[in-house]
Amino acid sequence: MRSYFNLFSAGTLAVTLTALSACTETDYSREAPEAKKKHNWAQEKKLREQQQASYLNDTTIRSISTDDATREPWYSNRLGYAWFTDSPLGLNGTPYVLLRALIELYPEIWHGEGSLGNLGFGPHPDDYDPTTGKLLPAEQRHPLPYGLVTAQDPNLPEEERTDNVFFSCAACHTGRVYVKGRVRHYVGAPNTEIEAQAYAGLIYKTGKAILKIDNSTTPVQVQVNPAEAVKIADFLKNKIAADPAWFYGGRTDEERHANIEKATVQVGRVLKNFNRALGTLAQSSAKTELMYITLASKLSYTEKNGQQSPGIFGPRPGRMDAFGLATGLVALHAKRESFFERLPGNHPFFEGLENLEGSAKYQAAGQRLFETAPQWMPHDPAPSDIKALWNLHDNAYANWDGNQAEEARVIASGVSSVGDPSKVDIRIHEAMNPLINDLPPSPYPFNVNLKLADQGKPLFEKECASACHFADNPKIYNVTTDMNRAAQISPTARLGLLELTREACERYVEQGGSDWCRPKQGSREADDEAYFVTPRGDKAGYKANVLHGIWAQAPYLHNGSVPTLWHLMRPAERPTTFIRGNIKYDEARVGFVWNKTPKPDEYGEGDAVHYAEHDASLRGNSNQGHTFGSQWTDDQVRAVIEYMKTL
Repeated sequence: MRSYFNLFSAGTLAVTLTALSACTETDYSREAPEAKKKHNWAQEKKLREQQQASYLNDTTIRSISTDDATREPWYSNRLGYAWFTDSPLGLNGTPYVLLRALIELYPEIWHGEGSLGNLGFGPHPDDYDPTTGKLLPAEQRHPLPYGLVTAQDPNLPEEERTDNVFFSCAACHTGRVYVKGRVRHYVGAPNTEIEAQAYAGLIYKTGKAILKIDNSTTPVQVQVNPAEAVKIADFLKNKIAADPAWFYGGRTDEERHANIEKATVQVGRVLKNFNRALGTLAQSSAKTELMYITLASKLSYTEKNGQQSPGIFGPRPGRMDAFGLATGLVALHAKRESFFERLPGNHPFFEGLENLEGSAKYQAAGQRLFETAPQWMPHDPAPSDIKALWNLHDNAYANWDGNQAEEARVIASGVSSVGDPSKVDIRIHEAMNPLINDLPPSPYPFNVNLKLADQGKPLFEKECASACHFADNPKIYNVTTDMNRAAQISPTARLGLLELTREACERYVEQGGSDWCRPKQGSREADDEAYFVTPRGDKAGYKANVLHGIWAQAPYLHNGSVPTLWHLMRPAERPTTFIRGNIKYDEARVGFVWNKTPKPDEYGEGDAVHYAEHDASLRGNSNQGHTFGSQWTDDQVRAVIEYMKTL
């Protein structure tokens, strides 16, 4: 019988560090010097794997570009990688022991389709036996699936600090691929299985089960159902008394003993501050009610002109409507006076309110901002692919539509993920820019015909690399792909998001942290452009990626609507529906297996992937546009694709 622990181990609102790679003169030949000498991909692949491993494990202490002259060197790639994998983006997640109890008590929400394994949170890499590649017994695995980690809020008194569960960067930016009979993890690759919005949906549904949510008021009013509160508290008391090892597990007797002590402390703190713990869940549910249900589902996730919309909570493995839903944060914080207190008196949010002062001014600005949300929030869904984080020094700007400068890309992602500027772990974000700027791409893990690749290289360089896909290319292109993502940020939403980002930074600096998160462009207006570029209106479009590690970034286009590189260059063959989430690979067409669903335990006993059908007929899912390559012969396409495997 498969235990709950197994489900939990086999496996928010996260907007990732999604950064669009761009491709003046990227020398693609520099990526494979040994390949030209040996024409042996196995040797080249090994060299690249060693290069990435050496990079991630480099303990050399050094300064980074955002350090001032007085700061002692502190950064190493190893430190950045540790924070990438093991530190959460924010400190306001659900207390771990409470989350374990909720999953056990509400199986109709969390088990079955809602289990963590079916949300694209796969097992930790260390949960696989290094010799056989099979999963270890459930009781020996990490208590949380990979990408979910815990941290305590250092701003709380010691007796109130709980292990709060939230996403790490690795949740969205570590991909899994099935290679030679075992699951492999690729650092910096997109997680093509994860469902961040669905995770938020499960937290919300749980809140609905134990809370009374009244969305007819502003702000949304939430009350705890006393009977449900008693049920949860009793479960925690009984479980810690009868089976304390259940909470954290452990591989050795010593580790289990230490974890029992930790569980005892953590359960005690949750019970002692039970109203606070349930209050955190209530706040999360109220936030989701406003952002997802009251606003987004009524404004953008609706049928329009006879065209159906995708679901507000998915399914959409490997994709998220990052910036569209983040605009709801502006409406959420419109009722918070402290948000407006930080703004200069001539800020656009105060236009027409010059006759008011202090609290009256802030309340009037907030009320107007909230009431006009249906005008400035998106009216179209725009789910977009999670991007890879390789060699991002080649970027002129960040994100699919190039709407941020490098200075702001990671902190803005953290703010939109966490939702509360005061709870973003700014410290760990500082290390992400230097880590991902030079992170080498993972090499293609299967065979490459390097002679055929040599034939495709000149065509790729002439028609692709020199035309669009070159480093530091600042241009934005409209190549008739789905434009929802490019057009969804309005001037008002942009102002709100950049001010929330600035607030997170300023709070960190005020507490004695480095000012690395300030763009320092010379004026507030210039800094604004770094945080969020002014919407481009009818000139909106998308960046052209540098194609480092393009093999791992399937499906293709910004919205992941084209399953393979072959289909990308053969537009007439693009399927309207296909399967997303498989981690087995279609080596012939170059992309993940797209034309069949995986069987139970196909990836090993107890393992699973999260997959769903992608329907290109839904709003925001169009597979049209970017027809480059359609003029080539089939043999030319095969040669170009073979070369692209080596990038």
